Amino acid sequence: MTWPSILAALLLLACAYLFIRQKRLVRELGRVRRTTEEIRTGNLNLRYRLPAPRKPVEELSGELNRLIDYFQQTTERMLVLEDERKRMIASLSHDLRTPLTSLLGYIEALRSDSSLTARERDDFFRIAADKGGALLERLQSFFELARLEADDAPSDLRRTNLIDIVQEVLLGFYPDFQKAGIEPAVRLPASPLYVMADGGGLRRILENLISNALRYGSDGGEIGVAVREEGDFAWVDVWDRGRGIPPEDLPRVFERFYTGEDSRNASLRGTGLGLAIARNLVERQGGRIAVSSKPGEKTVFSFSLRKH
Repeated sequence: MTWPSILAALLLLACAYLFIRQKRLVRELGRVRRTTEEIRTGNLNLRYRLPAPRKPVEELSGELNRLIDYFQQTTERMLVLEDERKRMIASLSHDLRTPLTSLLGYIEALRSDSSLTARERDDFFRIAADKGGALLERLQSFFELARLEADDAPSDLRRTNLIDIVQEVLLGFYPDFQKAGIEPAVRLPASPLYVMADGGGLRRILENLISNALRYGSDGGEIGVAVREEGDFAWVDVWDRGRGIPPEDLPRVFERFYTGEDSRNASLRGTGLGLAIARNLVERQGGRIAVSSKPGEKTVFSFSLRKH
């Protein structure tokens, strides 16, 4: 066989190889196109798999599968957020309807019932004012949490004396402790303890936790606040010896609008937002918040902030 014929045979084989490879590439690209069409119609469970390794198509299929994963995760997250939004609206509607209906009932009685005595009218005005205050508290808590969740800006963390803030907040609750007949147990270090914190946010966290202890734990006769150090963090514990939290409720106490079994008692019912706000504020300051409870014995809410 002459060199020209050998060269011609090699060229023919090369052309045949390229033709076969091109057909395979076209077929694989066709599969990619059909996969993208399936995705476009909403089938995010589909993944593209190569019948055999092909470097360019392998890279393309990898990117395609990663894109599908991203869209699937985004879609699932959107469904979760939509479900949360519906539950939040339903909870808020229920939470506002009760005090609003009661408030309107007392206002209507004051307007239309001429047989009310002066004392009854004073009582109705006082109750209506209390109902209006409860309604305002719910609205303010809701908008505060909505603002916190919508604001991605970092907190303004500064070197802050934790002991000063705790003492200041406790002093503000003095009338509430007196009304409940409780002398709070306070355990604080003798020397200043500095943390990185947003002063306003730190006050709000403490106020929410102490308010929660007064609302649900004052019947136990003891409420306490302690500050301790653990490694690079300072921890604040707020505890009470009230009825406690059932084990099945513990994982949900920081959820929005969750009020647990005590929500059946109108005199104890809160907004269900205070602990959610506290968690949001703690996490924005780089800390952690936790709860432990032995019903009938002791319930402790603890949060940490980094020392400075």
